[in-house]
This record gives sequence, structure tokens and C-alpha cells, in this order.
Amino acid sequence: MAALGPLAATIGTIISGGQRSTLVGTYNLSLIDALTSGVLEYGLNLTGAYVFALAIELLSPTFGGARNRVQALKVAAYAGTPYWLGGVLAVLPKLAPIGALLGLYSVRLVALALPVVMKAPREKNAAFTLLVSIAGIIIALLVSALSRVFV
Repeated sequence: MAALGPLAATIGTIISGGQRSTLVGTYNLSLIDALTSGVLEYGLNLTGAYVFALAIELLSPTFGGARNRVQALKVAAYAGTPYWLGGVLAVLPKLAPIGALLGLYSVRLVALALPVVMKAPREKNAAFTLLVSIAGIIIALLVSALSRVFV
């Protein structure tokens, strides 16, 4: 799943003649930079999911949940799915920002997953979801920024 967005963005960049769109604007890449960016974004997506899982694991005991890295990885992968699937829209560079906005559905999935998977009490779920979602958004923004810095 983590490879879908970078692959679509690379194909879209090649098809559009080097143009890539983000929520902030549009910029141009060469063919080599598009390929390099795709590989880098894939690696950063996987790293971001792992860091997100670490954040979930560290915050879980604060809200009465279990501290379990495997379960936190499950939540991170489950929550990351809309973000990764939304990346498929990058095959058409003008639609890429819409795909990024679809990733906001991840917040709903986090709210559904935390009480069940991390065994957090339902009465603390709103605060737990808020903090985990903020951490996830920061991680996604860092992944996006890092992918542009290194290409």
C-alpha cells in the first residue's frame, strides 16, 4: 500500500512532462528526479508508518491502553491506508491535492482502532485520538517535506 502513492506520483510526473502538484503548489522534476523521488517517498512512507506506530505505543499507557508495538503497527498501517490510497490520484498531477485530503479519513480510522486494538478506554478515546492524529499529521508533513528536500 505504501508504494501506491509514490508509484502513481512517479508515473504522473513522467506522463505530465515533469509536473508534480501538492497542496501548496506545482513544481517540475526531471525524469531521474521523479524516479529518485518515488523511491525516496516509498522509503519515507514506511519509515513514517513505523514512527507513527512508536508514537501510538508511547502515548497508549497515558490513556490507559496497552503498550504493544505490534498492535501499534497495526493501527498505523490501518490508519495509513486512506493516505496511501489517496496517493493514487497523483497519477494525474492536478488531482494529487485531492488525494492528500482523502488522507484525512485516517483520523476516523484511528478513532475506531485505538479502543479496540490498543485496549484504550472509550471515555479517553477522544483525547487519545486527537494526540495520535496530530502526531500522524506532523509525521506526514515531515515525510512530504523530506521527500522534496532530498530531490
